[in-house]
Amino acid sequence: MNLILAIILLILMLYIDKNRGFKLFLGLIFNFIILIILFYLMALGLNPIICALIGCLLISYVILYFVNGENIKTKTAIKSVIVVILILSVLIFIMTNISRIAGFGEEAYEEINMFSYDVNIDFTNITIALILIGLIGVTVDAAIAISSALYEVYTNNKNLSKKELFKSGMNIGKDILCTSMNTLLFAFLSEFMTLVIWYYECNYSFIDIINSKTFASEIIKIMFSAIGCVSVIPITAYITSNTLIKNKKQMEEIA
Repeated sequence: MNLILAIILLILMLYIDKNRGFKLFLGLIFNFIILIILFYLMALGLNPIICALIGCLLISYVILYFVNGENIKTKTAIKSVIVVILILSVLIFIMTNISRIAGFGEEAYEEINMFSYDVNIDFTNITIALILIGLIGVTVDAAIAISSALYEVYTNNKNLSKKELFKSGMNIGKDILCTSMNTLLFAFLSEFMTLVIWYYECNYSFIDIINSKTFASEIIKIMFSAIGCVSVIPITAYITSNTLIKNKKQMEEIA
């Protein structure tokens, strides 16, 4: 069944984009392999945060460079993603330690009770790594959307100043932000639906729910994804507009 779905996906990708459809499909496979290797290295005892940061860079490289090629758009996008990841890594580390969301909530005790707890893994670092991995998708998506749009704006009007380009990037970001926020919301609700039913069946009060480790963990993960989506917009707009103005001569030669 999985193979059939994969074939359908490949056919649709090739139908939409014959030139890059297959590369995009391979990119999905490569990113899946990267994640599997990443989780395996964490299980071996390597530092999960370092593994996650390296994995995020590799995934960004595959999404941007392997599929879209090396150009001004992908260079500015990956720079923006790196800046956002590095800035938020500090905030994620602080927030995770303060909120104590690492480990399993009481809802999972029955499922994991049969297993040994002696796994020699720092679940705080695991939680930070998972938030970083969840953050990469939305930031890369927003970054390449803004850099590509700004590139097209500038190629059609090279008289725009850096300030005007930045303003255009922010306007583009406002439109992207609306759809991205809704995508994050629906993804969160779809994953959280089973837990909501659990809370209802077990007669959890509102206070019990908001103090649940599982609920707090999911909320913090989705909030960091949203923060990443918002913060990458001005950063990408600034880096892209700055790069385009600096490379004006190169842009004129390409045109």
